[in-house]
Order: sequence, then structure tokens, then C-alpha cells
Amino acid sequence: MVALAGALRGRFARYWLSGFLADFGDGIRLTALPLLAAQITRSPTAVAAATALQVLPWLLTGVGLGVLVDRSDRRRLMVIVDVTRAVVIAGLAVAVLARSAGLVLIYVTAFITGVGTALRDTAEVTCVPRLVDSAGLDSANARVIAGQIVGVELAGPAAGGWLFGLATVLPFVVIAGTLGVAVLLLLTLPSIFRPAGQGDGQDTAVSLAALRHDLAEALRWLRRHRDIRDVTIAAGVISAMDAAWFAVLVLYVLQILHEKPGAYGVLLAVGGTGGATIGGIGPRITRRLGTWWSLFLAGLVLAVTQTVLGLTAEVIVAAVMLAASSAAWALFDMTAVTMRQRAVPSELLGRVTSLYGTVFWGCEAVGALGGGAIAAIAGIRATMLVGAIPIVATVGLLAWRHRSQRSDHTTAVP
Repeated sequence: MVALAGALRGRFARYWLSGFLADFGDGIRLTALPLLAAQITRSPTAVAAATALQVLPWLLTGVGLGVLVDRSDRRRLMVIVDVTRAVVIAGLAVAVLARSAGLVLIYVTAFITGVGTALRDTAEVTCVPRLVDSAGLDSANARVIAGQIVGVELAGPAAGGWLFGLATVLPFVVIAGTLGVAVLLLLTLPSIFRPAGQGDGQDTAVSLAALRHDLAEALRWLRRHRDIRDVTIAAGVISAMDAAWFAVLVLYVLQILHEKPGAYGVLLAVGGTGGATIGGIGPRITRRLGTWWSLFLAGLVLAVTQTVLGLTAEVIVAAVMLAASSAAWALFDMTAVTMRQRAVPSELLGRVTSLYGTVFWGCEAVGALGGGAIAAIAGIRATMLVGAIPIVATVGLLAWRHRSQRSDHTTAVP
């Protein structure tokens, strides 16, 4: 797995491996919590809630997370987050062993770990520019995102489904362990992740007035920066449409494809191979097509794949579409992250990233809840068919609005 870090060795490799282990745990959790919920109820809305609550924290707390990241030692912050998540997951494991894990506990666990994931993801984006130079951001981000895809969509889901099939408690034990190792790796990194001018071990206190000031500063910057603003809005629309069907994918596997629960994790793993390939070819695609046409291509593929998923009941076809969808998301994400890292001033990067994440994951949470409602009213297939046209329209408008710009740069805003 460390080979995904490519030619970037030393501290970046350790940073990458820590992130991969945390993402691997997330992949297990994203699979195991819906499966645990489906073991209790077959209600589409109740199962979808187990997914939605893992991303809902972005909608409720995301805008404030960037302020915390910009004022904190990012390494220390990620250590605290991972230790907290490990303790919460271990508590759920104990409840599973005691046969007392109900929907309420599942939902609480999903939300708390979702808060931690949102905070860690925001901090991670700001760390990469501290580890590599600007010229290496494309390759570094591609490898980071490939690791995320392998962890969250490939190895994690496969392990989650397999472990859940062996024993309900096993996925949660493994998650706690991976987070523990991730913490140890973070502690080996040098102290280069503090805000400028901040002393070792010191985090800047955040008053309510300072919070409002910092958020207003980031919002003003985002409003003025046409490129990042437009990509943020597009990401929100696409995320909502994609989440509508992904939230009930476990029911699609069980009821439409007529597969066993373990197949859910396997299908996600097979699908994740598509995203993993972007770690090697993504930078070449963006260099050849340019930023905006790469985003358009990614959105077009996403629209086609979810349409085909809604029309098929063949497991092989579904696996191919999941792989293509994962590759498209990886290309979109890699392009958007690199744009932010190059365009956003370093002192604002955490806040702008949190605003982007709030839109992206907040829309995903809304889309997941909406997908559960649509599935309950119109059937599971409907969740996959309703989003194709909005996605194509969104990325088409994005490419048209920026058609005259140079492909490899964003408009500078001081």
C-alpha cells in the first residue's frame, strides 16, 4: 500500500500511510454501520439515516471546523480526533457484544465519528502543501485521493462486509485498531503543521467574535473567487444527486441484485478499483484536458453510471458502473483539491476547505435522506435515475462559464 505514495518518500509516506489507515477504518465503518442498521430494520429511511448521519456533521459544524484548523497545530488536532473516534467505536463494539446496540446508539456513533472525519479531512488538505512543493501537488493529491479510494471504497468496504459476515463486532474492533496505528504514525511527523507565528504546543483561542470574523473573511474570499466558488456549488449539486442512490445501495444489492450482505462490501471494493487508478493517471488527464474539461468529463461519467445502475439488475454491470463512478469522483476531487491548494492563501485554506466541505457533505447528507424518502415512495431504482440530468446540466454550465480561461490556472484573487 505504501507504494501508492509513489516517488514521494520519507515524511510524506508516513503521512500518507496514517491517512490511509484512517480512511480504511472509515471504509469499514461506512459499510458496517448500514449493515448493522439493516440487521435491525429493513426500512429504507432508517438504513439511509445510518449513512446520512455520518456526513451530516459537515452541514451542522463544517463552517466552524476550518477556523479551528487554521488556528491549531494540525498534527495534534488529528491525533486528538483519531483517539476520540477510536474510543467511540470501541464503545459501540462493547454494545454489540452485549447485544444492546440499537438504532439510537448506531446513529449517535455515526454522528460523532462523522464530526471527527470532517475535522480530520479539513486538516489533511492543509497539510499536503506543507509536505510537498506546488509543482508536486497534482501528484501528491492524486496519491492521497487514490489512498482514500482504496481505503474508503476498496479495501475498507471489502473488509467491512467480510468481517461483518464473520462476526458483527469484528469490523468495529478493526476500526479502533487502525485508528490507533494512524495516531502512532502521526506522532513520527516533524512539527511543521502549526499556524505561522504560533509556539510549539500552543493553539489560538477562538472567541465568538473571532469566529465570526474568521468565517466572514473566508466567505468574502470565496464569494470573490469565481473559480473556487463555482466548483464548490457544482460539487454540492453532484454530491446530493450521487448520495441519493448511494445511501440505499445496500438495499439495491439485497433487493434488486438479490445478493447476500457480504456482496455489498465486495461490490464497493470492486468499484473502488476505478478510483484507485486515478492515482496514476489523474494528473495526466488534467494536463491533457485542462481543469474545466476534466471536471466536465468526471460529471458526465457520474451521470451515465448512475443511470445504468438504475436500469440494470445484473451484478457484473453494476460492478463496472461502480468502478467508473469511483474513477470519476476521484478525478473530480483531485482536480478540485489542487485548485484550492494553489488558489487559496495558506492562512485561509482550512476555512475555505471547511466551507467547501460543508457544501459538499451537507448536500450529500440531504441527498442521502432524500434518497431514502424517494426509495420509500418510488422504489430504489428511482434514486439512481433522478440525478443524471441535474449532474450533466451542472458540469456543462461549469465548463461553458470557464471556457475562455487557461486550462491550468484559476483566476487569481488577492
